[in-house]
Amino acid sequence: MKSTTLRRSNITREKVAMMEALNRYNKTHMDEDFYGVQNKNRELDALWQSFGIKSQKSEKAPQVYFVTGLIVGVIITLVITTFVSLLINVSTPKEDVVAPIKKVSVGTGKFSFIPADSASSKKIATPIVTNEEYEVKEGDTLESIVIRFYGSFDMNKVNAIQEANKMANPNALSIGQKLIIPMNINQ
Repeated sequence: MKSTTLRRSNITREKVAMMEALNRYNKTHMDEDFYGVQNKNRELDALWQSFGIKSQKSEKAPQVYFVTGLIVGVIITLVITTFVSLLINVSTPKEDVVAPIKKVSVGTGKFSFIPADSASSKKIATPIVTNEEYEVKEGDTLESIVIRFYGSFDMNKVNAIQEANKMANPNALSIGQKLIIPMNINQ
């Protein structure tokens, strides 16, 4: 280095000489350090293998967990449904079980019809008049009651309920009021 450069930087000649020597030392020993590190790595690998420690197990793919969970879920569902169906069969009384229908064989292939009595045919022909009673709840309207009992809205059905309950105003319902719902209306 030039002396003018040294004066400007406040570095003495001894410091410059020391830095140059350090630079030469680093260049010569850098190759040795590189090979020394590699040798140390080889030694560590050999020691590691001598302990018999194997590498970590590879993780299973997520598909394995999905399929396993699916199979376990199906098995648990089958067990639960079998258990519930057994409980239902055990708790069902034997009287409710319907007997199997026996087939009746006709030997001759001829049928004879016996006319019904006139008294029994009149009993069948007369419709049974049934009325249901309904207690009005909060939010009920006559329209919603008609739909609940008859399945659809029809003004004739509203009028029939009004006549059966002697109502003047179909909108004047009160909570707790009992209504008679005629069920013999032609639908």
